[in-house]
Amino acid sequence: MRRRYLLSSVLIILLVAGIAEWHWKSNSKTPPEYPLNSAKLCSFLESQYVPEAGLLRAAVRAYPDNETIYVANDNLLASRALIALGSPLGKRILENLELNYSGGWNGKLGPLLGRPIKDFYCTETKNLRRVYSRKFNATFEIKYELANTSCRMGDWESYADLLVYGALSELIKGNESGALELYSKLLGMWDGNGFRDRAFDGTYQTYKCALFIYLYRALGAPEKGKGVYSRCLTVIYSLQAGNGGIITGYRVEKGEITPVGDTNTETTSIVALTLYSGYPKKFGRS
Repeated sequence: MRRRYLLSSVLIILLVAGIAEWHWKSNSKTPPEYPLNSAKLCSFLESQYVPEAGLLRAAVRAYPDNETIYVANDNLLASRALIALGSPLGKRILENLELNYSGGWNGKLGPLLGRPIKDFYCTETKNLRRVYSRKFNATFEIKYELANTSCRMGDWESYADLLVYGALSELIKGNESGALELYSKLLGMWDGNGFRDRAFDGTYQTYKCALFIYLYRALGAPEKGKGVYSRCLTVIYSLQAGNGGIITGYRVEKGEITPVGDTNTETTSIVALTLYSGYPKKFGRS
């Protein structure tokens, strides 16, 4: 009788422990660490390389970006992303930018790479030249998006991506309180699935989730925004396409994430820099 009682007690304890473990796993909101295929991220970016230009094209299918090469934002980011992913192509692109395109800087993305900015300005696009690529059997337009310093953006705090660049810029300058203030404004744009800023048109932009993760890590993973961080990771994990690139947009219907758009160089590069480089911690609070 005593033996039966002890056996029953052990079984009950094991059952309770099993239920507790199942409950913890099913309610855990922290996804596994980086379940992206980094090798495919790298191969996607390498596949975008246009040898005749020494730079990456912008997109795969979406016209006209599939026939356009952007010095910035795309190649400025992709050079560092490829280096972070271990590809020698990254250094080649970086050397090309330094030699022929003033480093590829455009007065906006600097905070992602450790360079603070003074203000936000309208963007003007310069068409530099056209180049035919035998690899793609297509002619590409090389463009350079630059800040027009005669056109200051007074409403820049209405855009999620610019809030991230602004907050990072404040961090680099040592103004942590200013960075946290902009971070709070960014959180105010979160609707549970993505960021609804002034540019929102019904489709969420994947790169804005990646930028949030970058800033969150740069701030040292504050408790405020932890749920947004986890949700953004889930979004990004679900948007890696078969070719390895990250799809540019998504919609959410009944809790299901539906990809919208093409895979492109800019979005994939931002995701790679956010998750596989040391930049967020290097230029963040630490």
